[in-house]
This record gives sequence, structure tokens and C-alpha cells, in this order.
Amino acid sequence: MAKLINKKLEASTLIEVLIAMVIIMVVFAIAMQVFGNVLRTGVSYKKLQAQNQMQLLSEQVKKNGYVEEAEVKIDSISYQLSIAPAEVAGIAKLEIKASLNGANLGNIKCLFKEQVKHED
Repeated sequence: MAKLINKKLEASTLIEVLIAMVIIMVVFAIAMQVFGNVLRTGVSYKKLQAQNQMQLLSEQVKKNGYVEEAEVKIDSISYQLSIAPAEVAGIAKLEIKASLNGANLGNIKCLFKEQVKHED
């Protein structure tokens, strides 16, 4: 026990601890910025969902031969369907744009054979 009393303990000073905390906080802030950028620019679930839904809508228009509604809202994503005549008779261009709260999620373009809408 006498040996422990005479032995000097070494420890960090308050300034060293504060400097280490500041360094850790700076690294954490940089990591949070990088993580936020990855989340904003990466392919999100909503973008994938919109791409799949636009593909299904285009297949439906190709099958029917006409557009039933110019604007469709599915799972809080708005889809705008627009038709333009193509150079060939009986063929039309379809463009579908997807947006979520004003932010563009993507668009798709395709050709389809126009048909007359049957009224039931």
C-alpha cells in the first residue's frame, strides 16, 4: 500500500479532453453532411416506386390504345400523362412524368398504337 501512495498518477488535463471532444464533434459534423448528401442524391424508394408505376401505366396505355385520365395520383405520387401525335398515322407518343410534392421523380416516353375509346 505504501508503494501506491508514493507513485504519481498520470492523467489527461482538461484542455486535452476538450480538444479531443472538439475533434470528435468536427468529424461527426462532416460525417453527417456526407450522409445527408448520400440520402438526397441516392436512388430512393419513391423513385424506384415511381419508375415501376410509370412502366405499368405505359403498359396499360399500350394495351388500351388510349389514355383514360391525363393526371393520376397513386400513393401520393402524381403522374401526368400527355399524348402527342407521331409522324406515322395511328401511332402516338406517350410521355409520363412523375412528381412528389413538386419534385420531379422521373419521366418515361414510349410509342403506342392509338385506338378509339369504347364507351360502355
